[in-house]
Amino acid sequence: MTRVVIAADALERLAADPPRRALVVADATTFEVLGAEVARALGGAETLVFERRCGLEPGREEVARVLERLRPGTTPLAVGAGVITDIVRCAAHRAGLDFVSVPTAASMDGYASGVAALVHDGVKVTLPARPPSAIFADPRVAVAAPAELTRAGLGDLLGKATARVDWLAAHLLYGEPFCPEAADLVLEALSSAAGGAEAALAGDAAAVRRLLEGLVKSGIAMALAGSSRPASGFEHHASHFWDLLAVRGMRPHHRHGLQVGYATRLAIALQRFAFAGGVESLRPPRPPRDPLGPSARRWLGEPTPEIAAAVQEKRRFAARLADWPADQRAWERVRTALAPEVERFERVLEALHRAAIPAAPAELDLDQEMLRATLRHATRLRARYTVVDLLEGQGMLEAAIDAVLG
Repeated sequence: MTRVVIAADALERLAADPPRRALVVADATTFEVLGAEVARALGGAETLVFERRCGLEPGREEVARVLERLRPGTTPLAVGAGVITDIVRCAAHRAGLDFVSVPTAASMDGYASGVAALVHDGVKVTLPARPPSAIFADPRVAVAAPAELTRAGLGDLLGKATARVDWLAAHLLYGEPFCPEAADLVLEALSSAAGGAEAALAGDAAAVRRLLEGLVKSGIAMALAGSSRPASGFEHHASHFWDLLAVRGMRPHHRHGLQVGYATRLAIALQRFAFAGGVESLRPPRPPRDPLGPSARRWLGEPTPEIAAAVQEKRRFAARLADWPADQRAWERVRTALAPEVERFERVLEALHRAAIPAAPAELDLDQEMLRATLRHATRLRARYTVVDLLEGQGMLEAAIDAVLG
């Protein structure tokens, strides 16, 4: 179980029971913000500082640099946000070592997660890793972080509303395992974020602390479920697709949480279409004829082994059809079970507006052609069932795209 300390004296409590052999890992910015102080507090711990101030990617080379410094008995400390945490988490997992997370911003929900999001050949892949043995977070550090980082954290957390619907729908339709404890933990965090968006952006210390706590809870939920499923659905697939387009030079990079927040609006529109009237009756789903055909390759490029494996796994998953609704009454029961989730969307949309999450595609350097490609191809990147897969299997994806995008 991860020890979580979110308090003004977090650093003092870390120093009171220090690792026997610590390695502080940070980038150039987070080392200045907090990493140097952590190293001093631990009695002059070893340090590994990535030279880049921004734009660092969690790739194979970065993980290898950390692995080179990990000797038996070393405890690496990830001082930073998402990228640093994923690099250290993956390296520690491969070395069979515990690691400690020291967050510097309320910008993402992966601090307590048991998976690592890495970039392989331009594609975001989620790999099994390990949660940290402890998290020591000083909310004052998160309050002092740039407002855009807090905004990104809000976008990431508000996106859990549609991730929850994708997960529950897959459970009701296909029999995918569903963990109510993990789902409710994320819902608690989501509700807190929806109610405190403006205050957090204004730098209110209590609101930022609640946001940070909510992001940590989301990570704990992922660790409980053994995957990112409680916190990641189509809205995250869209963000990963846009990251791939950026790697291919088709658009600039933007913050993950802002992309997720914008994609949450798209996911809400798709889920309303699918579960609130657009799909009136259900038939056994038809798999896509050529999921990695010329149209997909135009955007994805030549499929990586990870993408090809995801497509094959999704096909195997869809072929099982464990609990697929057998008749119209069964489909109505699914829609009835999802109705309270869909009703929650209005509050989420209001929170996205209050948090000033991008509402126009141009704010994220997206155009209509990219958005249509996103709805058609983004889910190829993950072996995970989402509302897009439902609509595609029903032969209604193009109608939904027209309804959502106009």
